[in-house]
Amino acid sequence: LVPHPVMIGFVNGLSIVMLKAQLGHFKGATGAFLPLLSPEGKATYACALLTMALVKFGIPALQEKSSLAEAVPPTLGGVVIATAIASFLKWPIRTLADAAGAETFRGGLSTLPKIGLPASFWTPFQNAPLETLKIILPYAVTMAAVGSIESLLTLQLLDGIVDDGKRGSTKKEVIGQGIGNLASGLTGGIGGCALIGQSLISAQSGGGVSKLSGMAMS
Repeated sequence: LVPHPVMIGFVNGLSIVMLKAQLGHFKGATGAFLPLLSPEGKATYACALLTMALVKFGIPALQEKSSLAEAVPPTLGGVVIATAIASFLKWPIRTLADAAGAETFRGGLSTLPKIGLPASFWTPFQNAPLETLKIILPYAVTMAAVGSIESLLTLQLLDGIVDDGKRGSTKKEVIGQGIGNLASGLTGGIGGCALIGQSLISAQSGGGVSKLSGMAMS
C-alpha cells in the first residue's frame, strides 16, 4: 500500500513530534526547563526515569518470575507503581488534574454528552447554504483525507509488527472511522483517527486479540 521509506519517515516524524510534545511537561510556568536540583525538577525527572525503568526492566523481569504478572502490561504497571510511589512520598509534581483542570475528572451523570446538533449549526446553512458549504467542505475533505491516511499507515505498520498471518481490513477501518466521527460530532466531540503511539502500546501490551483493547485505548 505504501513504500517502506515512506513508512520509516512517517514513524520517525511522529516520534519527533511526540518527543517535542512531552518535553513541555518538564517546563515550569516561565517556559524554561525545571532546574535539576529544584524540588519540582528532582521529583519530575525522578518520576519519569522511574516509570521508564519499570516499563523497560522492572515489570518484564517480574513477568519472567511470576505468571500472574504476565497479565499486567508493562506500561500500565509502570504508570500505576510510579504514581503510587509519587503519591506516597508526596513528590511535588504536576498531575493530570493540574494540567487539564479538576472539572475534567469531576464525573457523574451531568458530564454525559447530549445527542444532537446545536441550533447555531443550522443557522449558517439557512442564511447562506452555498457560501457556508464552500467554507466547510475544503476543511472537511482535508481532515478526512489526513485522518484516513494516518489510520491506514498505522494499520499497515501494526500488521507488520504483530505478524500473526492476518491483515487488517482497510475498508472496515475507514468505514468505522467515519461512523465513529459522525457519532462523535453528534455528542459534541471532535473528529479523530488511529494514533500510532496508543496503537503500538496496545499491541505491545498484549492487545489486538479483542476489539475491547482498541476501545479501551481510545
